[in-house]
Formats: sequence, C-alpha cells, structure tokens
Amino acid sequence: MSRNFQTVKRGDRFPTDATMFHIPSSGGGPTPFNLRQTVQGKRFIVVAAPGAFTSTCHEEHLPPYIKNLPTFLKKGIDFILVITANDAFVLNSWKKALGADSDKIIFASDTNLELANKLGLTLDLSVAGLGQRTGRFALIVGKDGVVQNVFAEKGPEVKHSSADRVLAKL
Repeated sequence: MSRNFQTVKRGDRFPTDATMFHIPSSGGGPTPFNLRQTVQGKRFIVVAAPGAFTSTCHEEHLPPYIKNLPTFLKKGIDFILVITANDAFVLNSWKKALGADSDKIIFASDTNLELANKLGLTLDLSVAGLGQRTGRFALIVGKDGVVQNVFAEKGPEVKHSSADRVLAKL
C-alpha cells in the first residue's frame, strides 16, 4: 500500500478545475459537477474517503460529519463536499445509506482522481485489489478559495481527518 503524502498545504489555493460527477438531488443519472461554481465564495469542508461502503469510511469516518452537520453550519461552513474515486451511482447509494439527505452534504465522484492528484493526496490500494484511490483526508477551505487547514491520514485509521478534529479548528 503506497501513499502520495500530503502536498497541499495551508495557504494553497484550492483547485477547482477537476472533472467530477454527481447525481443531483432531483435524481437521474450522473451529471458533470461544476466544482468551480459550487465552491465560489463559499467556506466549505472537503472530506475524502478511499471507498464508499468500506468499513472504516462507512462506519467511522463519514457518520460523525453527517451527525455534526448542524454544528459545522453554525460555525460558518456553507457545505461539506464528500469525494471518493467511486462512480456517481455508488456515491448516490452511499449517501442514501448514510442518511445524508441534506443539500449541505454533496457527494461528488473523483473517478479519475483529478482533484486528489492536484491536491497530492492519492492512495494506491492495488495490493488490496482496490487500485488507485483518493487518500483519507479533510480540508477546510475559506471563502477566498484558500486552504485553511489540511488533515491528512498517513495510515488506514481515522485520526487526523475526524469530524472532531476539523470542528476543533473552526
């Protein structure tokens, strides 16, 4: 299991030119996700997970973000953007399974790892049969599009990128 360790850092501009897809709340099939338009002028959290429905991601990493959404919003966060390398159909099913029915939690597919590569936060899980994935991390991005904090994991656990750690920095 090799990792592309953290390259994005506090003070870097968040890249908005990655091709991503999502399934809109209105339903239908995958549609292009306009990252630039969505994040412009917004303060948001990016939460990246190696894989939807995988035990750590599904049971430990994402649920506290969903549970604490009201607290994130009270602290000035406009929305939470969840990304994985899974396709938009899988992410839409994962969102439903997690009960993340708010429009303030957006699940977007970084299938080709464009965003994760631009951030330098990818993970090679080929030895486990999972291929290239987004690493496990969280970012706080300000309204000016500048990364305020980076919480990147170096192992499989949820330690640095937990919802509690991110909330403590807001």
